[in-house]
Amino acid sequence: MRPEAVIPGSAPGEAVLIRTDEVAVAVGSVRAYPNGFEFTVHVRLRREDETSWPGHSDVFQRPRPGPEGDGSQLRLGILYPDGRRAATTGGHWRPTDHDDDGRLLLQQGGGGGGSRGSDWDFWVHPLPPPGLVALVASWRHHGIAESRAELDGAAIRAAAGRAVSLWPEEQESESRGSWRSGRITGHHTAQAEPGQPGAEGTASG
Repeated sequence: MRPEAVIPGSAPGEAVLIRTDEVAVAVGSVRAYPNGFEFTVHVRLRREDETSWPGHSDVFQRPRPGPEGDGSQLRLGILYPDGRRAATTGGHWRPTDHDDDGRLLLQQGGGGGGSRGSDWDFWVHPLPPPGLVALVASWRHHGIAESRAELDGAAIRAAAGRAVSLWPEEQESESRGSWRSGRITGHHTAQAEPGQPGAEGTASG
């Protein structure tokens, strides 16, 4: 979990994931901690989104009636240079305090907005290895099968080195309460199925 008693280091990481005549999705505000990093996803729509309604602006967690995966969700996945991957389509899961087995975690945090735009924070654990970190998005409702952008893993690790632990002599308290998550993990670079960013691969021998 993200440590509360740490001032994160900032990393360069502005990237446009999706841009069409009707919708734009961008990533920015990368903040690195000793055990992971955060980023913000900015979603903008040219017209009001008919798949939302008052009080439910979360494009990643559409609780609408109907079959799961009806295309109204914005799907987001992340792929590390070593093949580990995670995605928002992995279902709800909350880690325990000692759940640190090296698997990749992508966890949705706070955010909000309206029918034409919203901003959402995501937490990623652990820190990436050096190399390119791929962010993959799909949004079938808007005709986006798959789109991707890349962040610099080495720059994120360097920013984590600039993070400031405020009270290192005290046991870290962890963020609680507002996190939603989905997790899929893998250990090689198998291709994800179209429309399923970050789909789980199977280990090679």
